[in-house]
Amino acid sequence: MRERPWASVIWDFNGTLVDDCALAVRAINVQLARRGLRLLSVEEYRRVFRFPLADYHRGLGFDLSVESLSGLADEFHDAYLPGLPGCPLHVGVAELLDELARLGAHQFVLSAMEETTLRAALQRLGIDGRFEAIYGLDHRMADSKIARGRELLARFGLCRQATVLVGDTDHDIDVARDLGISVALVARGHQSADRLRALGVPVHESAVELAGFLRGGQTA
Repeated sequence: MRERPWASVIWDFNGTLVDDCALAVRAINVQLARRGLRLLSVEEYRRVFRFPLADYHRGLGFDLSVESLSGLADEFHDAYLPGLPGCPLHVGVAELLDELARLGAHQFVLSAMEETTLRAALQRLGIDGRFEAIYGLDHRMADSKIARGRELLARFGLCRQATVLVGDTDHDIDVARDLGISVALVARGHQSADRLRALGVPVHESAVELAGFLRGGQTA
């Protein structure tokens, strides 16, 4: 048996490709401050951020009986989007995308971000051309991306056994399981390393670690 690279790699965006965790904390703290709720540190945020977002907001003290998730999403983005152009790629990501391209891997983005915003962000970062397709949502609610993932697999006829989803949260595990593909998590995004390691899937601390996994992910 020999190892060979994954044939297809599906990338999450927020926290996986782009280093936007601190920006997300600043944006949620704007919302918390307006309501007189306790602010979060980055470490606290990474311990409590979760899906579904309704549970996350309730845990922070938002009263969803009087506030809508769509209204909270719009308010969050008003604080978040102006800072997004200043968020860089995680260290080593650009080089890893290039390496996988040289190895012949098909690469895609699957994100819970609104798709127009997602495409603009990838273009600003100079990596939009690395992907065969970019799949986001048609709204700002950042809810499940499972349906879009199903569309992606069907459109491109991806082999499930040779496809891996790279993400940074427990939702990425849910998506991968629904799609019947493998998953690998990076411990540098929106959930802490301790939380991710408890989920029973591969967790990587750096692009170097992740590169090793993606380079030799299958046996044949």
